Amino acid sequence: MLFGAAIAAATLYLIALFWLAARQDRRAEEGYAPSRRRTDWIYGLSLAVYCTSWTFFGGVGSAANSGLHYLPIYLGPILVFTFGFGLVRRILAQAKAQHSTSIADFLSARYGKSASVAALVTIIATVGSLPYMALQLQSVGSSLLALDPELQASVSAQELVLLVAASMALFAILFGSRRGDRAGDNAGLVLTIAVESVVKILALLAVAALAVAVLAGVPAEATVSPFSMAQLDARFVILTIIAGCAALCLPRQFHMAFVEAQTDRTTRTMQWLFPAYLVLTSLVIVPIVLAGLAVLPQGTQADMIVMALPLATGSEALALLVFIGGFSASTGMIVVASVALSTMITNDLVSPLLFRRELRGTGDRTRLAARLLMVRRLIIAALLFLAYLFYLGFGAVADLAGLGTLAFAAMAQFAPGLVLGVTSRHGNKGGMVSGLVAGFACWLVLLIVPAATGEPAVFAIHPDPLVSGVLLSLGVNIAAYWMGSAVSRETLVDAAQAAAFVGTTPPGTRPGFVTAKRVADIRLLLAQFVGQKRASAAIEAMGAGLRDSDPADQEMLAMVERTIAGVVGTSSARMLLSSWSQGDPVPLEQVVAMFDETNRRLTFSGDLLQLAIENIDQGVALVDKDMNLVAWNSRYQEMFALPDELASVGTPIADLIRFNLRQSGTPDAEIELQVSRRLEHMRAGRQHRMEREQHDGRIMRIVGNPAPGGGYVTSYSDVTADRRAEQALESKVAERTQQLSEANAALEAATRSKTRFLAAASHDLIQPLNAARLFASALGEEVRGRDQLVRLVKDLDGSITSADRLIRALLDISKLDGGGIEPRMEPVALDDIFDEIMREFAVQAHSKGLRFARVRSSAWILTDRALMASIVRNLMSNAIRYTQSGGVLLGARRVGDGIDLCVCDTGPGIPEKDVERLFDEFQRGETSDREGLGLGLAIVRRIAALLDVEVETRSVVGQGTTFAVRLPVLRWGARTAAPPRRKASTLANARVLVVDNDPAALSATTALLKRWGLEVDCAHGEEEALRAAPTAPDVALMDFRLDGDARGDGVYEKLSAHWGTRPPAILLTAEAGEETEQAARRMGANRLLKPSSPAALRALISDCVARSGTASQPEADSAAS
Repeated sequence: MLFGAAIAAATLYLIALFWLAARQDRRAEEGYAPSRRRTDWIYGLSLAVYCTSWTFFGGVGSAANSGLHYLPIYLGPILVFTFGFGLVRRILAQAKAQHSTSIADFLSARYGKSASVAALVTIIATVGSLPYMALQLQSVGSSLLALDPELQASVSAQELVLLVAASMALFAILFGSRRGDRAGDNAGLVLTIAVESVVKILALLAVAALAVAVLAGVPAEATVSPFSMAQLDARFVILTIIAGCAALCLPRQFHMAFVEAQTDRTTRTMQWLFPAYLVLTSLVIVPIVLAGLAVLPQGTQADMIVMALPLATGSEALALLVFIGGFSASTGMIVVASVALSTMITNDLVSPLLFRRELRGTGDRTRLAARLLMVRRLIIAALLFLAYLFYLGFGAVADLAGLGTLAFAAMAQFAPGLVLGVTSRHGNKGGMVSGLVAGFACWLVLLIVPAATGEPAVFAIHPDPLVSGVLLSLGVNIAAYWMGSAVSRETLVDAAQAAAFVGTTPPGTRPGFVTAKRVADIRLLLAQFVGQKRASAAIEAMGAGLRDSDPADQEMLAMVERTIAGVVGTSSARMLLSSWSQGDPVPLEQVVAMFDETNRRLTFSGDLLQLAIENIDQGVALVDKDMNLVAWNSRYQEMFALPDELASVGTPIADLIRFNLRQSGTPDAEIELQVSRRLEHMRAGRQHRMEREQHDGRIMRIVGNPAPGGGYVTSYSDVTADRRAEQALESKVAERTQQLSEANAALEAATRSKTRFLAAASHDLIQPLNAARLFASALGEEVRGRDQLVRLVKDLDGSITSADRLIRALLDISKLDGGGIEPRMEPVALDDIFDEIMREFAVQAHSKGLRFARVRSSAWILTDRALMASIVRNLMSNAIRYTQSGGVLLGARRVGDGIDLCVCDTGPGIPEKDVERLFDEFQRGETSDREGLGLGLAIVRRIAALLDVEVETRSVVGQGTTFAVRLPVLRWGARTAAPPRRKASTLANARVLVVDNDPAALSATTALLKRWGLEVDCAHGEEEALRAAPTAPDVALMDFRLDGDARGDGVYEKLSAHWGTRPPAILLTAEAGEETEQAARRMGANRLLKPSSPAALRALISDCVARSGTASQPEADSAAS
């Protein structure tokens, strides 16, 4: 009878869980971050996924049948999360540090990142989880039969469990594999499991309350207690041990505790909440068991006491709540176990076999994610089917607690490798595989086979099969682990991962090495790998003031590890630094393997570099600090036709230069001089860039740069074709430019003629229109009181106004298009413009019955007042014209560092599709009347472009429109007298001193500066400069390299000392190196590289003149006079 209600309640419950999970995932994607306290509570409650139908139904059944033997499944995790919480903290920190997605992934990372370890753990976890999953199916089927006993007449238990398995598979697929991204980011799943934990405990508390009420009416002598101290036996201890192991090793428990955790640090709430949940669950079982044994008839299935008790008392609603609680316990386990196991099987078994080519990047990876997601869903369905088969084979011979202990014993096989992996460096891949294989084999032989056949185990050390099987399997596991680790050869990866796991410090402290080494030791170690120069630079980058006697801190050791890792690899660097810092020698075979790896990497890098330079179009030559050839490519040899005896390692570069000079026909008397000059240039490490025409007509671009360690690298590019093409293109461009210039000149002349005519005609029409409007106004006064004539006069005035507006708009358009308007930028108080607009439009707005308001502003802007007022005037005119009711608002609002000048109205609004079109000439919106001319916004656009400001339109049809002009703010403050306008800087009357030792360059520079209107003093050196400029000039233009050893920066310093001031200066040089940059910085000058652009030179001189203040002086004097 309750079957239908249970199905409906379960369906609604699942829908609610789906909604909750989807909502949480959506909020997480939107960036919602819950508080740390709420996160801790959700995390702690989600760990109660440990409490499955075994603890919900089977715990009561175990207490009824075995007394205190029910308690260890709660006691084990309680002890782990209280007294053993340090172990939990270490595992959590390492799981987050290694980005583990499952227990298989975690153990694989610990034991040499071994794929075989991951695969073996996955297989054992899958096989060991089947009893537990079968337990969930059996409990849900049993609870449905308990709700409606008549159901047994129409459907068998096996058929009902099959339906439950199918439903669970569908639910797990929909809920646990909705997306294919990695585990550890399922906020919705974690929240849902936490909610299910609350539902489970509320259901048990409700039944416990009923049980207490029942016991209150039962005589004390009628109650039977199944508990006795004799039950604290070996089985009790073994159950506690495997339960404690399960709290860490169950795939679903590891997933929720360590993979889905949002942080690598634990809190007090996380530490006590889960144990408190277990304590409460274990306590409420006692009254439920006592009440069930007292009032329920004999023969009642012990596992169904929780369901039978409310049914026996007629509490059908409570029975439904109990079903939902048990259903929550089962579905929570199924979903999380499915997510964990499907992730493990997909990542560690299926993908390496089926998707090997795609994962290596050689196959088609376009649909890899979708295929992996489909594989995960198929795996979930297969897991539920296998669990059903396990139920068929074992469900009839094992109760819920029996199935649970089988699963716990299997998962306990991970405990030795997990615990020892984070507490000891001894274990390695060989030991882990040996322990898992031996322990799992003992589990199969000593526990599964006897449970399947009913025969006793082939070997036992205790009368209780569970005690014997667990002790033997774990003992063999640990022994094989230690023996396998001792026998197996530890690899570099094993050692590095062991150090990473065991060496990690607890959260809250900075991981690192403990060492007594000094900075001098660090410098010596680094120099062996990266050279003395890079070693010193790396240490200096750690901070100024470090001395060789200072101790090396953790930050410096981390830097050393990163630097060495770039040479020998991460694992080798970690192990090497660990041994070096602690003074322990590295085993010889590991040192050999380490540097064998380094040699392979360097050989590969050298081959790759040679391959790269051989396949470029440029010729490349590298010389060492002794100026001998050490590397080149075949293109270099081809370019200069070098014989093989010259193109060889160790050939002096001087020989190659002589060969090239002879080939080019250079006289013998000049060859040695040029060779000496080029060698000097290369030894000095100066950058070099030039283009030179060869003797055969080729044009060669030559680029030289100093190489680390004192060498020099030069590249040669044949740019003959490019230069010939450029010359042809320049000739064609010049021809086309001339034609285009002539066409543009004709077009501009026609435009100017049209614009002048339109402006003149418009201006001539304005005067008579003004007179006509005055006449119309006078006529209006004469006919006042005669309604028909008044209406005619009003229409006449409106027509004149429209014509006047049209003519003025055309006049504005003609001026803007004619290019005759130049903005006069000055500081303007925004409120001054507002006042002007208010005065101009107040009467017009009030005559239409509109509210006309303004918001005052204290902003000052830099603009052309007349043009800005014209923008606002046109916007306001449109707003008042098209607003029939409501009002118009003028104001400004702050937006970042600027303001938006806004004109807002309550007019008909502008459809979004019309907004851009309305800024064109003679365009109006669909909602406008016939008054509009369609020129106002066109004028606004032109003026905005002239002032370089943006106009934004925001409009809602039927509600109104806002036009906003985005303006930078000059300052804020009350209106005062505007600051005086400054004249634009000019070069006239400015005096420039030019110092250059090259007569041709000096003459060219002088001629150019005089054409710009500058007064120029010329000098070849310091003495001539003192004679030419006895007083400080406005600008000093200094060449860097002068005669002898003199340099421009030194001459400038001496001249400044003589003048008693430091005028603005420009340093001219052809050298782009650090030397000239530092010289310019010392002078406080701008550096300009030769050959310099006249525009760039003029811009720099203008800036210097503006700083000196000389250029504006004549204007200031003129204004003063």
